[in-house]
Amino acid sequence: MAFVVSGLTDYTKEVKTDLLVKSMFSGKTASLLQGAGQVVPGVKSAEILPLLYSDVYFQTDGCGYTASGSTTITKRTITVGKIKVEETLCPKTLETKYTQIGLAAGSPVDLGVFQEQIGNEKAAKIAEALETAIWQGDATGGSGNSGFFDGFLTILGDLGFGGAGDPIEGNPATGGGYTQLTSLTSSNIDDAIAKIYSLLPSAILDKTDLFIAMGTDTFRVYKSWLLTANLFHYAANESAPLEIVDPLTGIKIYGLNGMNGTNKIVAGRWSNFFIGTDMMNEEEDWKMWYSQDNDEVRFRATMKYGTQIAYPEEVVYFKLP
Repeated sequence: MAFVVSGLTDYTKEVKTDLLVKSMFSGKTASLLQGAGQVVPGVKSAEILPLLYSDVYFQTDGCGYTASGSTTITKRTITVGKIKVEETLCPKTLETKYTQIGLAAGSPVDLGVFQEQIGNEKAAKIAEALETAIWQGDATGGSGNSGFFDGFLTILGDLGFGGAGDPIEGNPATGGGYTQLTSLTSSNIDDAIAKIYSLLPSAILDKTDLFIAMGTDTFRVYKSWLLTANLFHYAANESAPLEIVDPLTGIKIYGLNGMNGTNKIVAGRWSNFFIGTDMMNEEEDWKMWYSQDNDEVRFRATMKYGTQIAYPEEVVYFKLP
């Protein structure tokens, strides 16, 4: 005797890769970093980012050999959080409602047309949660969806200011005639952007992947300033939704949902920011299957995710006091 399963429909296993990628990389920040080649695959628990720095000293040419300078190799570590999403679904619940028209005929072990819809909805919701965690995640003090790995803002905040390898303080209390901001409004956000630009390291100003990132709430404040600044020589058109080239600095500004509610602004290079994931292991999976024992459909998605900044000292980090 053998199982005859030709009449059963496989669940989302056959499209698990597409759905998993949607979950992990369709959020705006993840999509930008994936496009910039900043995703480190194959991270099971932690992965070292080797950092190379070498200096150069010109000398007067002549006979002999005089060594000078040094090459330094350091490291930073991406630590991923192990995440899963599980849900139990009973197809029989749908039989008494209009939703019955979407169920497959016969015994309700198949979710019918709802299968793909549920998978896509889950992918979108996981992407939204990851977008926030990429920036605000806190592996030690976080909770809910943001408590599995450290996000970029947590990494920058834990470092502080003033030490070797620390980010540059974007809203300093004193210095250069600048008055520290205690709020962000349409009347002063241009001062914040100008100050951030003035603090960017000169060595990265000519790089093509420079960016300024803020929450979409702060981006709205920035747009309010831009629209009332009477910059008639400047066409304030967004190159994409929530993206615009700042007329003061020439740097593209991004409004990112993952930074909402923080009143924080980050400036740097995309090539300095990394996402770590596995994506090469069967543990990172997406399944929806019928459980005979429980007479229900079960959903599970598992993944590994983490972030890191290679050179925090090249990042300007603005926050209110």
